[in-house]
Amino acid sequence: SPHKAMACRKAIEQRQARLMPLPPYSPDLSPIEPCWSKVKQYVRGVAARTAPALGQAASDGFAAVTPDDARGWFIKCGYGVH
Repeated sequence: SPHKAMACRKAIEQRQARLMPLPPYSPDLSPIEPCWSKVKQYVRGVAARTAPALGQAASDGFAAVTPDDARGWFIKCGYGVH
């Protein structure tokens, strides 16, 4: 875990910033959670009933994730986005 490395901690503190470790599981702070939610919602809506159809639905679901979606999820989770 790079965020636990002493060199990382020192680099953060040298910038007068504070290291704030996350809890082991923090879905509210993880932008991947809304991404999975969007993909799963898409797959459910397609109602694929075969393995090939499910694979295609998953692929299409991920393709439906836009850069604006990702940016919004990072911002919502409190990450700075430039």
